[in-house]
Amino acid sequence: MPERLPRRIVTFCLPGIGDAMLFTPALASLRQAFPDAHITAVTMFRGTADILQTNPDLDEVRWFDFFTAGKWEGLRYVWNLRREGFDLSILPFPANRREYNLVNALVGHRWRAGHRYQHHAWRNLWFLNNIAVRETGDRHNLEENLDLVRAICRRIGVSLPAADKLLRLHLPAYDDRQTDSFLAERGISGDDLLIGFHPYSSPFKNMHRKCWDQDNFVRLIQRIGDAYPEARFLIFSGPSDAAVNNYIMRHADARVAVVEQPNLRWALAVLKHCRLFISNDSAIMHLAAALGVPVVALFGPTDWRRLHPRAAPHSIVRKELPCMPCFYYSSRPLRCVAGLDYACMRDITVEEVFAAIRSLLAETDTKASVAEH
Repeated sequence: MPERLPRRIVTFCLPGIGDAMLFTPALASLRQAFPDAHITAVTMFRGTADILQTNPDLDEVRWFDFFTAGKWEGLRYVWNLRREGFDLSILPFPANRREYNLVNALVGHRWRAGHRYQHHAWRNLWFLNNIAVRETGDRHNLEENLDLVRAICRRIGVSLPAADKLLRLHLPAYDDRQTDSFLAERGISGDDLLIGFHPYSSPFKNMHRKCWDQDNFVRLIQRIGDAYPEARFLIFSGPSDAAVNNYIMRHADARVAVVEQPNLRWALAVLKHCRLFISNDSAIMHLAAALGVPVVALFGPTDWRRLHPRAAPHSIVRKELPCMPCFYYSSRPLRCVAGLDYACMRDITVEEVFAAIRSLLAETDTKASVAEH
């Protein structure tokens, strides 16, 4: 006999936008398994809340800035969550931090679900979760999240839902005239080869060190422009990206424009118009793939097997070094453990990335031609 089904479920989507996107297929399975439950997502990044706000598998999305809140203010927030009586609390993958497991333990009254990680598991108190899945170490993060939902279903005694593994990204119906006006003001027409870029990343946990050098992006834009005279370029900008984006703008030609992100969902409405997107391993890489935009993704210290785009056609550009990947899920920041000054990113050449771009454009053009006929 199944146990009493959870009436209130909370998921702590704390790490960031990309990780939240890779949880959305599991979230859809969770909704199928518990259709009558009230499901709340708690985030600590505004952008994550913006992306999840329109997800139909959630009843409620809350944002609390744990970074700037004082210790006692944060504890008060968590205690108030506990008082709401959530039957089940979930830590989506990855969440290998002691603080996350403590929050999960405090809030989940009956069931607390999370992973047992390969690194620092005991130090980070994995055992506070009474539903736990072992991290495999080589599967995609999306699969790790689906495994967690399966474990929840088995523990509570409900049927395992079918998993279609599709990323869920639901954008409001923005006025197309607003997007068209934005592009027209920058001299971009429907006949142009529109290519998007995300050259940087958040400095949180040294994640900016997984990025290709800004001068390489300048040279790549020049290389694409020489080969494709009809090309136009959009650089998508987040809160930490201004300095790098401004540098690229100063050194590239007038065909480059920046898309600021005061409203991330609106920026994604612009991104949908791109024929191709080029990015380091970042959240917007996953968002572009979820929109169906072909992606050329540059990987170094992070694991391409676990984080590659899962929706659109894509190409991975990386170096094969014996120390790769070196970043694993824990509370420690990214660092070059081999002492090679991130050669895994530094040694990727402009010509290698350009070859991936040319190949992916040819592949998608062929598929589009076949579809038309």
